[in-house]
Amino acid sequence: MKWSRFYIIIVALVFTALTAFLAFGPRKTYSDVERRELAAFPAFDTDSWTDGSYTAAIGSWFTDTVPFRDDITTTALALRDTKGVRMKDGEEEISFHNVGTLAVNAAEAEEEPLLKTEKDDSSAPAKAPGPTPKAPAAEEPGPEEEKAAEPSATPTAAEEKPKREVEAAPAHENTTISENFAPIAEDFTAASNGIIVTGSGENTRAIMLYGGNKTVTANYAGVANHYKELMPELNVMVCVIPTAVSYYCPEGAAAYSGSQLVQINNVIEHLRDDVIGIDIYSILGEHRDEPIYLRTDHHWAPLGAYYAASKIAEAAGLPFLDLSEYDEHVVHGYVGSMYMYSEDIRVSQNPEDFVYYTPRGVQYRTYYVNYILDANWSVAGEAEPKEGPFFLHYPDGSGGAYCTFMGGDAKITRVVTDTKNGRKLIILKDSFGNAIPGYLFGTYEEVHVIDSRYFTRNIQDYIEEYGITDVLFANNVFHASTPATINAYERYLTQGREEEAPTEEEAVDASAP
Repeated sequence: MKWSRFYIIIVALVFTALTAFLAFGPRKTYSDVERRELAAFPAFDTDSWTDGSYTAAIGSWFTDTVPFRDDITTTALALRDTKGVRMKDGEEEISFHNVGTLAVNAAEAEEEPLLKTEKDDSSAPAKAPGPTPKAPAAEEPGPEEEKAAEPSATPTAAEEKPKREVEAAPAHENTTISENFAPIAEDFTAASNGIIVTGSGENTRAIMLYGGNKTVTANYAGVANHYKELMPELNVMVCVIPTAVSYYCPEGAAAYSGSQLVQINNVIEHLRDDVIGIDIYSILGEHRDEPIYLRTDHHWAPLGAYYAASKIAEAAGLPFLDLSEYDEHVVHGYVGSMYMYSEDIRVSQNPEDFVYYTPRGVQYRTYYVNYILDANWSVAGEAEPKEGPFFLHYPDGSGGAYCTFMGGDAKITRVVTDTKNGRKLIILKDSFGNAIPGYLFGTYEEVHVIDSRYFTRNIQDYIEEYGITDVLFANNVFHASTPATINAYERYLTQGREEEAPTEEEAVDASAP
């Protein structure tokens, strides 16, 4: 009985101390580990009290700002990391996160590459020692960078459903869209196969592994062909952007990633003869020892976009400013999206410099039409057009530094330059494409930027309204391997032009002899 009272007293004291700690302990407003603002204590108003959102917001604040949250999070991730799936690749340790079993298709790997490059990542073995298979991560995310991360609409390979039989587009045939583009169900494929984290210290790198499907990438070419078919006066260019896995994937993880080069070649092969396919795979490979990809983010680095932009200007037959004609800016202590996606503590503990470049000697003005998004990330409307800066500078340690370019994705951007040559470009892109336009202000008279996830106008009307001369499809290979991207570009050609149903009187007149 005596010991029972003792235990009750001890438990009561511990509970009281814990309650006091949670109630009065220090609460931060920003998480250094998670690189984000924490929930703020809500302001009181009658409506929020009545509908219950005020008390719910207090609960969110209480949970999100628990004292010593960063220390608790770091300890939890470190403990979890000791249980993670790892393997050694020589002296290098690789951590696997939600990696599936996709291996490079041997038949595809043996195909002769169309692009001339010294590095071909298509020779990975079909099998290799590695982790116990897990469900892969969702398709490569394309977040609206001003917010946390956009939910993926593409299922994982573990949730794979029966696939529709879709006939791939024939190579280089000038056929109608019904013949060279087969719309694909949104769940046709998942382009991502998980994440690995490799290296240590300043060489730590998080890499998203690639899936891909030849039918889907052939149809990506097909939609570019359709733009050229409907608007033959346009200079249509296609630039599929490889990601870091093409150049930095360790040999021990190569069997878990499909060949991006094979799929990029497949796009090039299926383009019409009058649509320009731009090879940036080779030039990026030549500069792989430079910081052309971010180590802690799924995006490339602005330097990689510079080399790509040089090939775009070359393909368009236009001048291009050398990097010496730009000013360099640095955001120190950057940790990007791959910490959030992998939750691997090594990514957070090894930040990098985010380096970007702004042109000198070129005058330009930037105009925006921002989209209003609802809770489901759908476009609910457009804000009034406004002028603003193209480049935003983020402070050291900010995880939002990739938003340097235009501040994010959910908008239409129009940049008017003093390069008066009559050439006006639209870049149809995902977030990788955000880093390209700033290198083309000395190349084009106007540069328009349209994201593949948000545009609601009719693209043909837009091209006519602004006198566009060039269209560039600039998607990373994950998005070029995703049916939602292809279907969106096809929809842009018809949306806003749906014919109204005829009135009863018009129908009678039409049926009269």
